[in-house]
Amino acid sequence: MKRFSTTSVSRAVLMIGLLLLIFSGIVIAVQSYFSYSMTTEAAERCYELGGFPEIEKSGWQMTHFECHID
Repeated sequence: MKRFSTTSVSRAVLMIGLLLLIFSGIVIAVQSYFSYSMTTEAAERCYELGGFPEIEKSGWQMTHFECHID
């Protein structure tokens, strides 16, 4: 039976850690993009109506949106 050396085990742990880090970065980037596009679309629709948008965000979620039209 072949035994694994500590070098191969530490290398495997490092690879798993790097993959998790890359995956986390991708998830954060995608969430940030969709949050930005949702906010931008809502604001642009308000401007098209001749209004002024009031937007409150908490983290990546839009918690309050109001379009003030004179």
